[in-house]
Amino acid sequence: MHPKLFEAGGIVIHSYGAMLVIGFLLTLWRAMRVCARRMATEPEGSPRRIRPEDIFDLGIMGLLIGLVGARLTFIFLSERQNWVHALMHWQSGLSLHGGMFAGIAFLIGFCRRRGLDVLAVGDVAAVSWPLAYAFGRVGCFLNGCCYGGACSLPWGVRFPDEQHPGALTPPSHPIQIYAALIHLAAFWFMTRRERLPRRDGALFFGYIAFYGAYRIVMEVFRAGVTSAYLMPGVPLTQTHVVSAAMILAGLAGLQWVRGHRPVAQDAACASDPRKVLLH
Repeated sequence: MHPKLFEAGGIVIHSYGAMLVIGFLLTLWRAMRVCARRMATEPEGSPRRIRPEDIFDLGIMGLLIGLVGARLTFIFLSERQNWVHALMHWQSGLSLHGGMFAGIAFLIGFCRRRGLDVLAVGDVAAVSWPLAYAFGRVGCFLNGCCYGGACSLPWGVRFPDEQHPGALTPPSHPIQIYAALIHLAAFWFMTRRERLPRRDGALFFGYIAFYGAYRIVMEVFRAGVTSAYLMPGVPLTQTHVVSAAMILAGLAGLQWVRGHRPVAQDAACASDPRKVLLH
């Protein structure tokens, strides 16, 4: 593992944090480019006319809110017996579900305050999010956390054992890499779907359902290793339950969108369908 990228003058740059920052900046840059193109091509009154500066504000503030939500959720689920110490010592532990829920709640409030269409903004965020997530999971791999169970595959990796400090795990599933590859594929797919005729909100709710299904699969590898069982003798984790709820919520949202939002296409996409990745 390589938890520290480098150290100079007493300043340590950690791999996990660096990957989070890189992923966030790329995501924010891409989302602002999408909005700038739409501002130049979409007609007045289109909900897809979102100012890049609004996306910038949403991204910066949403990142902070998401990190706080991720940390508080982790403490509530994992360290309730020593929450004061956990709050005062930000050493490790984030719940991505908690960060996502906090971010979505902030997105809704932000859009209402700025007079923006929640689903149109949600689609921009949903397409960009998998890119940031992929970088974050690479950071997890470098940090040596969030690994899977033992495996006999050629690419099994030995990680610092969370249950036995100072020891290494047996060759284990590098599910951080699985996750990064899956989300890069999701980013590729969604950037193409973004440019086709669709209803606003379809990408947003579609990603929520996808993420829930993805996490259920990943928990199969993590359960009992870096994710605790819900109760003894039950092969379920808290993440399984939350992820199942996300699938239901995403599917319900997709159904609602089909009945309440018209099909539309970005003006620039209709005239130039070849530029599909970063616009």
